[in-house]
Amino acid sequence: MTKEEILLKIEQAIIPKEKNVGRNSMGVSESFYNPYFMVGKFLDMEKLEQLNDKELNLLIELADFAADAFY
Repeated sequence: MTKEEILLKIEQAIIPKEKNVGRNSMGVSESFYNPYFMVGKFLDMEKLEQLNDKELNLLIELADFAADAFY
């Protein structure tokens, strides 16, 4: 995926949504199981824009693995 595509998905994932209030039994937002949301909460957009395509793809891959592991 290109850098622009990833950054757009991150922006869309972190936009506050009134309906997005789901919590799991531990009280954690269900949004954290979305790798794009997780990365967007971990680093601000300014820092993410400094990364290249490969770095962003690897970061999303790691977040996807973490989301599965913590689920």
